[in-house]
Parts: sequence; structure tokens; C-alpha cells
Amino acid sequence: MDKRSPAVTGFIAAALLASPTLPAAATAHSSPTAQATASALTWGPYYSPGGKRAKAFGTITPIGEDHETLPSAATLTVSGTVSDLTRGSACGWAVFGIATINAAGTRVAWTHHPVRTCAFRAARKFSFTYHRVYQVDLKVCSERRAGKPSIQCTAGNPAWRTLYTSPH
Repeated sequence: MDKRSPAVTGFIAAALLASPTLPAAATAHSSPTAQATASALTWGPYYSPGGKRAKAFGTITPIGEDHETLPSAATLTVSGTVSDLTRGSACGWAVFGIATINAAGTRVAWTHHPVRTCAFRAARKFSFTYHRVYQVDLKVCSERRAGKPSIQCTAGNPAWRTLYTSPH
């Protein structure tokens, strides 16, 4: 669970209960119009702090954005590459924070989706899909090889970058 999720979840829940639309500030990183067809949004490149030791970039493709009932994309695919730019034991991490809304529109859940490569300068391609997505955030880190990113990567500085917020 992400340390920012209670505040963000509270904001989203309050917005959902107060109105079927979200404030304009919530759509700062979203596509200009809602479309039933896929329209890829480019993001990055973003680098890890402290000397650009990892890099990530790619696209987000929201499909079936629902603005009448829930401010979310029915299906959202994140694709891209992550690179390790260090020699040695460090790995490049792209950690995504995904906010999804349940079918009733009453609950927001945050989950982390990490992508890692430990191969120096060999970009690792990735693609994953989630349903009923309200927001996608990203952190790029360079850390030791591990099964999951450290708490410093997921909760520490710098702040998360918002890549996508469903427009209303």
C-alpha cells in the first residue's frame, strides 16, 4: 500500500460522492478528450534521481473512458522500456502506482506494479493492462537487485509523477 493512498483515496471518494465529475485540477495529465477508441499518450523519458542511473519511457493507452458514472478508463495499457544505466549490482526500476475504482464506484484501490532490469544498457520492454483505472503514477529508481523495490523507492523522494488521470 502506498503512503499517499489514504489522502488521494479520500479525495477521489469525496469527489465521486459529491459529483459525477472531478475538479479540473485532477485532469492535468490526461488526454484532451474522452474517446471510445485507443489514443496513446506518450510519457518520459524519466530518470532516477542522483545521476540518471535508470531511465524509463513509453505510452499509456486508455480505452473506453467512462465519464457519466465513473471517472475511469475501462481498460488502460501501459507500455514502454526501462533501462539500467549503471555498471555493477544496481538495477533500473520503473514503479507504477495504479489507482483503480471498483465497479460500484465507491472504493479506490492503489497497487504498485514494478518493472525491473539489471542488464547494463539493455532496455527491457514491458506492457501491462488494468481495468477501471482512475490514475497512473510513476517513480524511476536505481537500486540493488531484489524481488521488489525498497520502501525508499516507493515512498521516498522524489515525489511520484502523475502520468495519467482520467478526464471527466
